[in-house]
Amino acid sequence: MQTSDVTPLFRTAQTLDRIWDGLNTSIGFDHRGYPEYDLLQTGDNEFRITLAVPGFLQSEIEVETRERALWVRGRKAVDPNHNQYLHQGIRERQFERSFHLPEHVQVSGASLKYGLLHIDLVREIPEELQPRRIEIEVERQAIEDQSIQAA
Repeated sequence: MQTSDVTPLFRTAQTLDRIWDGLNTSIGFDHRGYPEYDLLQTGDNEFRITLAVPGFLQSEIEVETRERALWVRGRKAVDPNHNQYLHQGIRERQFERSFHLPEHVQVSGASLKYGLLHIDLVREIPEELQPRRIEIEVERQAIEDQSIQAA
């Protein structure tokens, strides 16, 4: 089983809007896992994981979240003609891949099209954790002093 940690993509540095570009480069993540996948930022707080799952039907793929992780499993049904191949170059192997989800990131949907499984993610930061602008009040006396000095 291949496990990927996508938390660094959502980690904030000084503000909640900054997103890291790296994906497990500091721990030497093995990019040769199966199935291959892309991670795409589709909006300010929207992301998409796309996995290449050619030959898999919707009924053969399971997507679930638990314990702040996204799990994707593919289980191919046994082909009754599997012993009749003269050459089998296309591997139909089962897989299981997980992605660690950072706080405030939820799966918003999944779709399968042309052998690509798209899993949409959204980062929903609670209102109390979002940055807010603090207005600076100016005392009335300071305004009058500035106008006297300007004159």
